[in-house]
Amino acid sequence: MKLSLIAAVSENGIIGSGMDIPWSVKGEQLLFKALTFNQWLIVGRKTFESMGKLPNRKYAVITRANIISDDERVVYFSSIDEALLSLALLTEHAFVSGGGEIYKALINKADTLHISTVCTAIEGDVYFPSIPEDYHKVFEQRFNSNIDYFYRIWQKD
Repeated sequence: MKLSLIAAVSENGIIGSGMDIPWSVKGEQLLFKALTFNQWLIVGRKTFESMGKLPNRKYAVITRANIISDDERVVYFSSIDEALLSLALLTEHAFVSGGGEIYKALINKADTLHISTVCTAIEGDVYFPSIPEDYHKVFEQRFNSNIDYFYRIWQKD
């Protein structure tokens, strides 16, 4: 199964403040919506609860709690490894979509990174991990918005 990771990160590495995304950038979320349409998203429970269920997506939610879903679009897993093994039987591709601990655990396993860098320094308490050295940038585009941002794609060597 191919893994892609998708995130929006401030210039100083922040991806969240508590359960919130600490910015609103016009247009940036459209990238997320377009790339993840009809895809599986691997997320932590807190991230899932804060983002809610977006239409036309399926969720592999990682949680320590013993939760069973009554929604066929949401499957709970007790570990990342369990989720990856199960998803490999269900799909050829999944997106890692947060939060901080899930990104940290899976950044080295992803084939592709889709990173939007928001051109501002933000206060927050959830950080994105450093991009490992075995990735190289294959695409970059700057977008002018209420807060400018760069969209970059990184591929593993």
